[in-house]
Amino acid sequence: MSRKEARARAERIAKLLPSIMGSIARWHQGKMTMSIGENGKMERPIGDVAMGNSPARKLTFNQYQALTMIREMNECSVNELAEKLHLAQSTTSQLVDRLVKGGFVIRETASDDRRRIVVTLSKSGALMMERRRQSILDVYEQILLSLDEADQQTLEDAFDKFYRVASKLNQPPAKRGG
Repeated sequence: MSRKEARARAERIAKLLPSIMGSIARWHQGKMTMSIGENGKMERPIGDVAMGNSPARKLTFNQYQALTMIREMNECSVNELAEKLHLAQSTTSQLVDRLVKGGFVIRETASDDRRRIVVTLSKSGALMMERRRQSILDVYEQILLSLDEADQQTLEDAFDKFYRVASKLNQPPAKRGG
């Protein structure tokens, strides 16, 4: 592909992606506390999260990503989390500190290696993440139910392809194939 062709594709993607994200975000409004504007930028934090009788706390996108990653891994060290999030260890450590203070995660000694400190979701963190997951599922179910079968399949295929391509971006250049 020539540089000119690549540039034309880049312009098309740059034009389409904010609209796609904006359309999805509009479906989320009122259903989830997340807002992505027409420009594709986060307009406010992931949301005000209140657990029990405690006051609501703001969750940033990085905090939400960290919670998602911790949930996927069940437990991890700060270094492992930093690697997965592609953040500096010091930045991740501060992020974990805020999540511990917020009551979303617990930092403790690993049961199999007393020298290793691991991070896990707290009960309230796990509950909040499950509620968030259910909310996301509800929104996407509504989106899919508004489409005919062919468009549902097209959307699912597009997300699969988008995921595959986005995953390649996190690999070293030699593994990307060019």
